[in-house]
Amino acid sequence: MFSGSIVALITPFLNGEIDIAAIKKLVHWHIDQGTDGFVVCGSTGEAALLTEEERRLVVETVIQENAGRLPVIIGCGAPSTHETIKMMKQAKDLGATAALVVTPYYVRPSAEGIFQHFKALNEATALPIILYNNPGRAAVGLSTELVVRLADLSNVVAIKDSCDDLTRVIKMRHQIKKPFAFLSGDDPIATAYLAQGGDGVISVSANVAPKWCSQMVQAWKARDLDTFTKLRDKLLPLHEIVFIEASPAPVKYVASQLRMITDEVRLPLVAASLGAREKLDKVINEIGLKE
Repeated sequence: MFSGSIVALITPFLNGEIDIAAIKKLVHWHIDQGTDGFVVCGSTGEAALLTEEERRLVVETVIQENAGRLPVIIGCGAPSTHETIKMMKQAKDLGATAALVVTPYYVRPSAEGIFQHFKALNEATALPIILYNNPGRAAVGLSTELVVRLADLSNVVAIKDSCDDLTRVIKMRHQIKKPFAFLSGDDPIATAYLAQGGDGVISVSANVAPKWCSQMVQAWKARDLDTFTKLRDKLLPLHEIVFIEASPAPVKYVASQLRMITDEVRLPLVAASLGAREKLDKVINEIGLKE
């Protein structure tokens, strides 16, 4: 079962190329800091801007460096079913733990089309599937009723849920009759998601504050409300500021200030603006992220 603070891992670049050395360091650092799992080649990892060869290189590097210690989940979303199946088969061959699959974007499929898409994925490979509900990026979302229906598929084991309606967690928990993980897809609401019955979060902020993010989830599970409240309030400014401009440019800037990676992103994304950097620096200093 997937739970805790799972990092939506950034993809570091150096002079336009994948920075393999930085990826290796990030993997070991996250393990040492208490991160509970990796999502690789998701939207935060700029997956849509990687070549097929680069994507394979990133996935291979993370899986090899992780050496089976934490779950490694690979983003496998694409507009077409056949391309998603191709990604999932590659992920399974490389040793991934699961695939994170967003609803097909751009084509705006119907609810039945979405179900048939995931049904085809379920039949094509035995790799566990984490549904990704993100209508903001995909244009179509997963209703509570559709998630419950999809959960009947044998390989569908979890959902990453980016949503405004937190009652969804309770409703889905009551209706899904098998082990199933509920993961928040939005850092600012992750604490509320946990309180509504969530199991964890797939986190952008964990790229730069992995220990605090992990400790916050663990505090909730232990019902240590004093620690939970302290970390909730400490992390909120970071959660909000890393989306001041198009992600992952802001969080990459923060990571560069922590001397982990450069702040390079791929076009059409651009590095954080001077104004954004000033605001990011202010939050970094206020919450003591460099200490």
